[in-house]
Amino acid sequence: MTSTIPPAAVRGPLPPSDIELTFEQTVPRSLAHRRQIGEVFVTDSAQSGDDDFHLAFEIPRAHSHWSDRKAGFHDPFASVEAARQSIFVLLHRHVGVPVGLPFSLQRIALRVTHPQAYAEDGTSALRGRLHYRVAERRGKGSDVVSMVLEGVMEIGGLRAMTLSAVLAFMSQEDYDVFRAFQRGQKPVARARLTPVRRLGPELVGRENPRNVVIGVPENADASGASRFLLAADPRHPGFFDHEYDHIPGPLMVEAMRQAAVAAAHRAGATGTPHALTVGCEAAFLDFAEFEADLVQETEVGAPGADGRVPVTVVLRQFGSPVVEGRIDLLPDTAPHHPSTEQAHGV
Repeated sequence: MTSTIPPAAVRGPLPPSDIELTFEQTVPRSLAHRRQIGEVFVTDSAQSGDDDFHLAFEIPRAHSHWSDRKAGFHDPFASVEAARQSIFVLLHRHVGVPVGLPFSLQRIALRVTHPQAYAEDGTSALRGRLHYRVAERRGKGSDVVSMVLEGVMEIGGLRAMTLSAVLAFMSQEDYDVFRAFQRGQKPVARARLTPVRRLGPELVGRENPRNVVIGVPENADASGASRFLLAADPRHPGFFDHEYDHIPGPLMVEAMRQAAVAAAHRAGATGTPHALTVGCEAAFLDFAEFEADLVQETEVGAPGADGRVPVTVVLRQFGSPVVEGRIDLLPDTAPHHPSTEQAHGV
């Protein structure tokens, strides 16, 4: 099994910004598409020129999901959630896209360029700045059709992450017709969900069982699994921030991460399940339905010269791929040593 996703297409470093951004309060929750104020991470935003946007974020130190990890490093996926919210903010506040206009994330690619940026001192929140540039755009305001964003994240003065995202937009009417047609092509009415036994949190780098989103069939042996099932909890505040007619993308990406962590540890590619997630590529090929099993298939690759372990993950439903991608892991011992970054040039 091989990924069809090409490498992240970020076109090099973006120019530094001297724009002042504050960390005094969050933006309105409607702009960030969050149900609760405490789930909003974006604190400020500004625009420079037609296509450059600057945003600030802070992750709560005791967040129920993103703080659920081994001490020593902040979770890079917490800053990815901040980057996701930042897209909503720049679209609604600066680009003129109305709140409520349906759009979908078709592709994401991110790479942690400086793992030490996520080192935790035990008292400070994860705080950073993000610079997005619109690389491609079709349409404007409420008439926007598609958009490609490229970004660079800075944390603690370090260039922590590069990102790219491809977005597609449509009217509510077009979305409703499209979804009805899509569901009509699938055997949704005959689908049955397999009872799932969630993995232990220690197998996926978590501590709270509520934050485990994958499992195996109840009668299966999880010890050698390379195929997992989604275990969705629609009451989870981190993944169900509003009503959905499909399985949320962030939940599927977290399922990819957990499947990769469990599979890599089982294969002996990481010493513990507490590997740092330092890369993610995902192409969203279809909407995933709640009524049927969503299967994660994994294949662990050989570590690269920089020590990163690639894990190809494909999510399938009704036998067809819904998401294809890859998660890159850095064994938890590697980023603890500053010399590792120098040796590997990250």
